[in-house]
Amino acid sequence: MSPDESLSQALEQLSTRFGLPLPELLESVEAALAQAYRQAFDPPGEIVLRLDPNTGELSVKSWIISDDGSQEERVLPVDDFRRLAAQTARQSLMVQFRDLERGLALGELARRHGELSSGSVDRVERGSIYVDLGRAWGWMPPEEQIPGEEWLAGQIITVVLLEPRPRSRDAQVRVSRASKTFVLRLLEAEVPEVAAGVVEVREIAREPGLRSKIAVSTEQRGIDPVGACVGPQGVRHHSLLSQLGGEHVDIVPFSPDASRFVAAALGPARVLEVSIDSATRTASVVVEPDQLSLAIGKDGQNARLAAKLTGLRIDIRPRVEVGEEPTPEPESASEGDPPA
Repeated sequence: MSPDESLSQALEQLSTRFGLPLPELLESVEAALAQAYRQAFDPPGEIVLRLDPNTGELSVKSWIISDDGSQEERVLPVDDFRRLAAQTARQSLMVQFRDLERGLALGELARRHGELSSGSVDRVERGSIYVDLGRAWGWMPPEEQIPGEEWLAGQIITVVLLEPRPRSRDAQVRVSRASKTFVLRLLEAEVPEVAAGVVEVREIAREPGLRSKIAVSTEQRGIDPVGACVGPQGVRHHSLLSQLGGEHVDIVPFSPDASRFVAAALGPARVLEVSIDSATRTASVVVEPDQLSLAIGKDGQNARLAAKLTGLRIDIRPRVEVGEEPTPEPESASEGDPPA
């Protein structure tokens, strides 16, 4: 390797960029060169290779144990190794650079867990969507996708970052559009009061692609938490819906009073009466007969999401006038019911 400042500059740049000591980087390059020398010439004994980063000069020695047990130092030739050494040094620096870049990217992704990020769809492969996020790749398996959405290469997509996925050649992170966190971050981006903590999101129940229910509250007088999330003429609510592919979103007021909270959670149905059995964590709900199907929802979805939102089992009965036939068994939903 002829005297050249490029190696010194490359090492110094890596040292500065990644905050690693220069001796540590130099030691890594020397180890790669020593391995290359062994493979090329197969010298006897233990090799010690030194590289002067300022001049690019190499020195290679080997230590051989003689028959009497003493160690003998030999200076090994390097003339035939110079061209290979230059190539090996460059390759070693490139590997160092990629590994350090990957490590920084994974560290950044770990710190940004739960944040929104946008990128372009790179490809759809075996049902998973791969997103180019710049310094990293987003991996969105089918269970993290909103059912019914279709994405093509080149389209811009917004996702929420989950856990990094260390890989041998690149930095990759699991991303989602189906998680409750995705809805929360979208709401924070749309509603300044939520981002500032003035309006608090107390709970989210979601069946991706179908419907979400969001319970909100505030301790600041003069602010309507639901109105703040809906926005003037519903502009914030409409923007949220557009980013969720048309998924229905109900924003309801949270209440520490379980009866009031259940009634709000069953919206848009009008509830006449709610009684709470604390021992069984069951809410018995009475509605007008014409509100029963609305309270239950298609395939039980509205009642099921209300149960998830409140954490209670919900039994729904129609109101019965005096003298009418006995009511049938109530429709019910519990927090753990699977989506239909």
